[in-house]
Amino acid sequence: QFDATLFACHVITPAVLLAAAPQAAPYLYEAERDAVQKELDSLLQSPLLKGIKANALLPSGILGDCIVDEISNNNVDLIVAGTHGRTGLRRLLLGSAVEEVCRVATCPVLTIGPDLPVPPAKYRRILVPTDLSDASLRSLPFVVRLASEYGALVTVVHVLPEETAGNPDTKVLSEPVYRSMRHKLEPLLGDLKTDFVIESGDTVETILKVAFKKDADLIAMGIRGTFLPGFHLRTSVAYRVVAGAHCPVVTCR
Repeated sequence: QFDATLFACHVITPAVLLAAAPQAAPYLYEAERDAVQKELDSLLQSPLLKGIKANALLPSGILGDCIVDEISNNNVDLIVAGTHGRTGLRRLLLGSAVEEVCRVATCPVLTIGPDLPVPPAKYRRILVPTDLSDASLRSLPFVVRLASEYGALVTVVHVLPEETAGNPDTKVLSEPVYRSMRHKLEPLLGDLKTDFVIESGDTVETILKVAFKKDADLIAMGIRGTFLPGFHLRTSVAYRVVAGAHCPVVTCR
């Protein structure tokens, strides 16, 4: 749709081979590289990629370092990564590789779970959660580009604290927040079709509920520090939304 070039990338980590069999590591490395190259070449011949400029990337080294290098060397402006499952205990896990990609990526990262439906050919409904901080709005340039291209409806959702859910005055009290949302975001969203929503409840559960109710094709989140070292990742809002969403999620930090 955007005349983009697709890079199919696999990172070989020699340290893993060295730890498994030090003496045979060079031979294992060559064997793995040959096998992966054949897989990538086969992938690039897929009918799904007909008419798309596509290349294979096969770096070796530390995953995070390689990802950063490939982003820079190829002017990558979006990474698409598959996550682990969403069912049972696996629902809580993205996979260490995806976590590392999200941690180091200097461009937006679009995550897609294995149990999700085939992503739509056109994005029609995009959900943007925000706490009204500048960090939470970092996805807006990406959202504006997508929504403009596809004529998508953008729903902006702000979640009030859980304790306000049963307060009969919440609607009145939320009016200043609603006006602040519109005042801050409308100039950034321009002429896009936009819906502003304020809900109360658990932040993650409410975001996912609104996404499902709105039948969102995509959730776009600006994040701040979520995937940095030392951060308690799996309790974060961004992590839990990515792991639990019924649709693809793009994160921008």
